[in-house]
Amino acid sequence: MPKLNANSVLLSKGLTLCLSLAIMMPSAFASTTDHSKKSVQIHSDQLWIDGQAQPQLYGAELQYFRLRGGQGRNIPRSQVIALWNQALDRMVEAKMNAIGFYIPWDFHEYAEGQFDFNGTVDEDGDGNADYPSRDVNTFFKLIAEHGIKHILVRPGPYINAEWGFLGFGAIPLWFHEKYPNSHARNSKGQKTTLFSYLDADFLRHSEIWLQTVYHQVLKSRIGAGKPISFIQVDNETNFMWQSIYNHDYGPNAVQQYQTFLKDNYLNLTNLNANHGRQWKSWNEILPPVERGPHLAEDQDWYRFQDFSLFSYLKKIRKVWTNLGVNEPEVLFILAESYNATENGLLPNYKFRNSKEPGQETGMMTVNLYPKTYETPEEPLLNLPFKADHDVKAADAATDSYLGRREAWVMGPEIQGGWWRGTGVTTEARQQTYLTTIGHGLKALFIYYFHEGDNWQPHWMKTAILPYYNSLKNSDRFQAVLEKDLPDAFWRDLDAEVANRFMAVNTRDIWRNNGTQSETLYFDAPLGPDAKPRAPYQLIKDIGQKIIAPYGDFLGQAHELEDPVCLIKDSDAHVPSSLPGVNSRVVQSDWMAGLLGLLMHSGINPRIHHWNLNPTADLLDSKKCKLVIHQDTGLTTAELSATLLKVIEGGGAVLSLINPVTANIIRGLKPQADCAALPLAPMNVEGYRCQIGAGSLYYAKIPIYDVFNTDFYYQIHDAQERRSVIDRILSEVEIIPQVQFDGGGDRSVLFARASPDEKQIWVTAKTAKLDGFSARIKWTRADVGQNYAVTDVLVETTIQLTGAQLAQVGFSCDLGKSGSKSYFIRPLISRPKEKNSR
Repeated sequence: MPKLNANSVLLSKGLTLCLSLAIMMPSAFASTTDHSKKSVQIHSDQLWIDGQAQPQLYGAELQYFRLRGGQGRNIPRSQVIALWNQALDRMVEAKMNAIGFYIPWDFHEYAEGQFDFNGTVDEDGDGNADYPSRDVNTFFKLIAEHGIKHILVRPGPYINAEWGFLGFGAIPLWFHEKYPNSHARNSKGQKTTLFSYLDADFLRHSEIWLQTVYHQVLKSRIGAGKPISFIQVDNETNFMWQSIYNHDYGPNAVQQYQTFLKDNYLNLTNLNANHGRQWKSWNEILPPVERGPHLAEDQDWYRFQDFSLFSYLKKIRKVWTNLGVNEPEVLFILAESYNATENGLLPNYKFRNSKEPGQETGMMTVNLYPKTYETPEEPLLNLPFKADHDVKAADAATDSYLGRREAWVMGPEIQGGWWRGTGVTTEARQQTYLTTIGHGLKALFIYYFHEGDNWQPHWMKTAILPYYNSLKNSDRFQAVLEKDLPDAFWRDLDAEVANRFMAVNTRDIWRNNGTQSETLYFDAPLGPDAKPRAPYQLIKDIGQKIIAPYGDFLGQAHELEDPVCLIKDSDAHVPSSLPGVNSRVVQSDWMAGLLGLLMHSGINPRIHHWNLNPTADLLDSKKCKLVIHQDTGLTTAELSATLLKVIEGGGAVLSLINPVTANIIRGLKPQADCAALPLAPMNVEGYRCQIGAGSLYYAKIPIYDVFNTDFYYQIHDAQERRSVIDRILSEVEIIPQVQFDGGGDRSVLFARASPDEKQIWVTAKTAKLDGFSARIKWTRADVGQNYAVTDVLVETTIQLTGAQLAQVGFSCDLGKSGSKSYFIRPLISRPKEKNSR
């Protein structure tokens, strides 16, 4: 609990409850919604359904198809229903008001044209239903009986989910067997486990699947007063995070790549000049198979892959349009993880939020997993500021989809655990959940919420068994025990299986007895029996102590952002020409690290998506007094000109990494007063130019690169790195709205506010293993007001004057890797101060 100072009064938990109830105020917005149809809209920074303002949504992914009661057929229906009810009971206990779930294509279309949505099909003819767990219609009824009112459905066609005969995806086995050439091809022409997004058979059967699930399951549950509010279009549409040089090299894909180039270059002369090639005709053009000397070619291959995903998502969204399902009857979303492997595709915020007529996809949301691997040091999080970055970036990007500035973003998958061998501690989970809520994630779904049974996990091992036996029985390996088989055996088996069947990692499949284990393990809040495990307690605490009492406030609050803007550019995802500069790392990991560095100085910046958010925002000093840009050699002339306008308007620009953009601006203003940037003790190479009333800063070394890494908690010069930003903020005269007195050392805080900004929600967190203590100040508190400050998870409240809150602050004590949320609200009466005599 916070320490009390001489002028603080400890209030009772009873008063805390009263304060919580007091924040549940109706919005002043007068709805003009047509109540004859369902309306799912976002305005006034809040979700509105059928004309009613909605609170913070808090829920989980509950996968009815995994809670089957075991592998195999003929599990008693009563056993399945009991599992579903038990899991739903735990959601209700945790005060969850929303639920999401996939509807797996392969589980329900068990044979071509044969569907089971009621769990009654007896395919083996033994007189018993094969899989009562297919009864998704009853599952919907149970949700209603439990009072959960908001439903996100995710019918694919891809669902990933570590599910299905290939280990992910939920594409039916019968489809693979009937259309073996529908698989994407790698650069060697071998089939991969991915199906091609461009394949006509895949697209045709995907449409049949969505039409069927709509008519037999969803249609009756969409409309005024009905529970389905959100429909997800596909899932994590990114070629499974693989390198762009591993897909898609099938004939259809290559042909479309040629067309893409022709549409963009118009003639071969232009193309050859840009690519450094000498192609004689369009149909002889081949895509690159590895990063090579022709940078423009690699960049165009990247852009084509991005464009092909955009085209696919538009086709899937069009299926729903053709069915008569349109916004605002539901809100269409896309679920994406903003990360990629080396040479992989980062989600393009422009394509993922497209709403131009005929170009619609859906509103991009956040899938978030900041701890995905272990190291000997066992760090709290692998990506400490990923949650901060991804929520803020998605929130800013959705403004384009919604057509106006709105503070609302959804997270269909927020990390509920991880695989064996990676520890996701209670402290890590709490930081993730409090961070996402603190930055304005207004629909938070825990994933996985429970464990359960996988589907067809052994199929792949059976499929490669003949190839294994043939090689094992050869003279080279016949006498070798399976456990002693050398690397050469698995390399040869990989090659044989890839050339004759499909490119897979045969060693992993063999040793895992398939693509997945029979039972999914994720260290989830609920086990495969739907009973609570240790992580559930935190889920319940957040629901009972945050969502239930403060949900109305959180549902309409917006971030308190300082006038510092970070430029993010989806067009700069393509490979960079700069040696040692990786566009993927800069745009994801380094951008999050830069955000973390600014937060150490108390700054909660805006993220501005170039060519997505209004350019006028960058020129508005109330929004963007300091504009920060990472230059990777991909800056356009238009962006450079805009940065110059920021400076000419009296603002400041900090350009990082590559000096070209800064030097261009400097060259356009030869009268500028420039000097080296003395940024000791960091000794950062750079300069500062005074240009009229504005300033240009350039710094070469990204001193923030370690902030979003495993090593963040170990750095001991965070304050020195922060001093670079502190100096610039002082010169630009930016004062953070909430801050640690004295600044943070591997510790940050940030805030959200009510529409009138009289109440705020402060989130504080540290990576320090010995904890962190400091005083939190709200610099804009009304000095004539009195405030109650509640530590919401501890449920204690102190009382402060506005002057105390603005000038002295209150004590925040964070334990090892700790995090807290505080609710600060004005009181009606002034607290009595102790007599000093």
